[in-house]
Amino acid sequence: MIENSTEDVHELAGRLTSACQEAGLDAQQQGPTRIYVHVPGTSNHLAEIITAKPDENERLCWWWSWDKPICGAEEIDKAVRLIKKVISVPLPPKR
Repeated sequence: MIENSTEDVHELAGRLTSACQEAGLDAQQQGPTRIYVHVPGTSNHLAEIITAKPDENERLCWWWSWDKPICGAEEIDKAVRLIKKVISVPLPPKR
């Protein structure tokens, strides 16, 4: 049995969207369990579609577009940190 109800999934997706936006990312909820995220002013080639779905133990998790889990769906801050790390391109050092 999945630990979160449908309403919880929608709320968690909204919370992740807002948390990504607060972290300076462009995040748009594209459905009840789907979020488009990228760094503003950069190429959309580094954009990610994050989805919420259960893992093999039926724990609700955030997932990368390449079908690997990020973390538990309730771990909003951790998800934002990991998403930002993956979609951000480090700037070259100043000379």
